[in-house]
Amino acid sequence: MPTYDPRLLPFTGGHEGKVLRAYRDPVGVVTIGFGFTWGSRVFREWWLDKHGRKLKLGDRIAEADAYAVLKKLIDAEYYGPVRKYASHASPHAQASATDMLFNCGLGASKWTWFKALVRGDIRDAARRLKVTATTAKGRRLPGLVRRRAEAAAIMEFNKWPAWVKVPRSSGSSDIAESMPAWRLGEDDFNQGVRWLVDLSYLSDKAAAPDLVTSAVRRFQEAHPQLDNDGILGRATLDQIQRVIDARAKSAKGAAGTGAGAATGAAEQAVSATGYGDLILYGSLAVLVVGGIWLAWRYRDELAITIKGAGSLKAGGRA
Repeated sequence: MPTYDPRLLPFTGGHEGKVLRAYRDPVGVVTIGFGFTWGSRVFREWWLDKHGRKLKLGDRIAEADAYAVLKKLIDAEYYGPVRKYASHASPHAQASATDMLFNCGLGASKWTWFKALVRGDIRDAARRLKVTATTAKGRRLPGLVRRRAEAAAIMEFNKWPAWVKVPRSSGSSDIAESMPAWRLGEDDFNQGVRWLVDLSYLSDKAAAPDLVTSAVRRFQEAHPQLDNDGILGRATLDQIQRVIDARAKSAKGAAGTGAGAATGAAEQAVSATGYGDLILYGSLAVLVVGGIWLAWRYRDELAITIKGAGSLKAGGRA
């Protein structure tokens, strides 16, 4: 039987976020539920048994199944190394460690924070965990910083965030009841708004809520793999980050391949057409010669851009 603190379930689920329609995370991995991916052996087996095929974009998972699979993955996969190597640790320290493995993968059990936990140095383990894996694609993310800080406090002091409740049982309905209505943390939400400003969907990061909702809807309309609900949630935030990352890599690739010499012309074209994305992704396409992986990684963004370009040619800009 698991000996981790049962508050692990709402803590991990609350940070991962519940998304019932499959989407791509910031690095392009198809994701569903509470951060479930094909890289998880237990999820892979569960999905194949239920659907008989690989997970793909647009697939959906029932809410009750999402809660059940969350517990199944924790118990049968991510708690394993903790149970095997750190069973001497307190239930709350085991819970904190398991959350880290769930978020970062089983390979995180080879990192220094886990080695400190195994040797019984909880203070050092918490100190190391707090500053580990707080970035994505080289960018420090507020949500990950907060998650690690909370996990470190749980590990060392058994101090849980106020929103985390103890489930009455391990059943799906009780796990669901122990979680508050999910939404992005304020830090993640504010980051998403800043990115929407960077992408010209908003003009001001202090925009009124109705303007933010309208901007989110326009972004979602341009990315049909997202539900068009106007909510800045996990899937939408991750997709916004993919666009930001693609732009950054595109600009870097253009400079590295000589395309930067066309910067002046590109700026004129953007000014004339308003289609800055087309110019940026056009430079990204140049990288096919020296880095086909980049074009493949952002293939969904390229497809959307090409589709937009086709619409522009066919009917002009609205």
